[in-house]
Amino acid sequence: MVHLTEPPLYTGREIVMARLARKIGRGHDAIYHGTRHLPLVLRTGKLLPATIGDPAIFFTRSPEVAAYWAGMLGEERDGFSGGILILNRASLAHNYCLVPSRYAEDWEYDEREESVWCRSINIRRHLLGVVRQADVDAILGPPRYRAFPNGYFGWSDRKQQALKEEKRLAREIVREGRAKVRKIIVQQRRLTLNTEPG
Repeated sequence: MVHLTEPPLYTGREIVMARLARKIGRGHDAIYHGTRHLPLVLRTGKLLPATIGDPAIFFTRSPEVAAYWAGMLGEERDGFSGGILILNRASLAHNYCLVPSRYAEDWEYDEREESVWCRSINIRRHLLGVVRQADVDAILGPPRYRAFPNGYFGWSDRKQQALKEEKRLAREIVREGRAKVRKIIVQQRRLTLNTEPG
């Protein structure tokens, strides 16, 4: 049996974005869509299928996967502004045919995807909430780079690695979160042991 995992989050910004999206989706039958064109999507109120490649709109049941796609950098001319749409999965499935899908059968990651093929989607009736870059900026401050700097792809490996320093910060955030969870579990176990009749 193959154990599939989600793609790793590399930056603290992606981790915070995923946590904010999960908070909005908690208690709902939520499904997530990470986009690099959030202002356009919100202005039109629609998601459109891709014109290149698969003509589908992809959703995920994982806010971490949505944050991965929303957080991808492009060049400044691309004008990317990423964010996550949190949608009501039940009402979406009532109006559109959600098809479970995998990016590739031999890919090591499982994005827990569902897709709508060959249709545009009016998101307004299904939208539970949105996580914007500004929401992440309010917690972490503005990013050092919102796009790849000019000439980035011609930089040396060392200089490119300096730009990716956020990876280390992301690992620290995850470590701190796991340590807090472990501490809570230990405290609860101690309380349980102390309250058991003996």
